[in-house]
Amino acid sequence: MDTNTKPSNQQQKYNLLTFSLGLTLLSFAIVCQINFESNSLQSLENQSTETLVTMVHNLNDYRAKLNVELDELERSKSTLSATATLENQLQSSRVFAGTLPISGPGVSVTITADYDVYSMDIIDIANELKVSGAEAVAINNQRLTAKSHITHEFDQNDQLFLALDGQRLLTPIVITAIGDAHTLEKGLIFTGGIIDNLNTLYGIYPIVRQEENVTIPAAAKQTTPVYMQRVTETPVN
Repeated sequence: MDTNTKPSNQQQKYNLLTFSLGLTLLSFAIVCQINFESNSLQSLENQSTETLVTMVHNLNDYRAKLNVELDELERSKSTLSATATLENQLQSSRVFAGTLPISGPGVSVTITADYDVYSMDIIDIANELKVSGAEAVAINNQRLTAKSHITHEFDQNDQLFLALDGQRLLTPIVITAIGDAHTLEKGLIFTGGIIDNLNTLYGIYPIVRQEENVTIPAAAKQTTPVYMQRVTETPVN
């Protein structure tokens, strides 16, 4: 991204410092002006009409200059506020797109080597977590995205193995998710749900735990849309 169009955090801090300093100087100038006017009132009776007219003109010019500086500072403040808002929106977009690592409360689901699971079992668990409100999901520390695929593959010895985006998933398989820990756990273990079915139908017993903090890395693959295009909204009459 062009560094001329997106200020760095250091530049934003510098701009905020400049704005604060400018506002302080402006306040000091106004106080000085008030003190000046107060002191001047005591000696106005000793001044000639011409001198008084000159003083009024000078005061008006000075006030106009202060108003211009105040307007410039207000515009700078608005620009900094808009920049900070855009930066926050950009960060949120990056988080949900999977381009940034994230952390937060959530759950973990661990399936040990004692059980043989199929790709659909893993997919069902991941989907149930998303339905229950998971904001991000990872499997063996690999973040899931809209283009992730979980499959069974054959190795060189024609042995079947479970894979995520073509990469072998080694046991134990640990599925982690960020979201409301209680809600995510309930979404998995309710009677008739995915964990209950694995228990009763296949004798598979994943370990589900609520976690105070889960860390999920950025997605390994960053993809650019090929077919998607932005829809231009038609004005409503």
